[in-house]
Amino acid sequence: MLAISTKRILVAEDDRSLSRSMDTWLTLEGFYVVTVFNGEEALNKLVQQRYDLLITDIAMPRLNGLELIAKIRRLHPGLPIMVVSGKVNETIIADLREMDVRYILPKPIKPTEFRKIINKLFPEELYS
Repeated sequence: MLAISTKRILVAEDDRSLSRSMDTWLTLEGFYVVTVFNGEEALNKLVQQRYDLLITDIAMPRLNGLELIAKIRRLHPGLPIMVVSGKVNETIIADLREMDVRYILPKPIKPTEFRKIINKLFPEELYS
């Protein structure tokens, strides 16, 4: 039987295929998932509602992931953030670490790595 989590996850990813995949898997695991396709939409959602995790890309329209994270850290300094991006390099990783981003996954995403991070963040929430 599928148990429903009270954990809320916001996915900000402009690649609709990838965002759909993450949304589907997280929803099947019982999480409440909201998906947006640019940084500006993500910021608006994070201002309006509390989330337990932000999963964001770096290269997005309207507000990129680094700008989004900088703004979010002022509003919600303790919010766990996972970055999923094909634009990861040493400079960006250093910038992300300075903004207290602990979870960084390069694209293409390996499902086992994605699941490990979710399990680390919410070990009591995974059911399958």
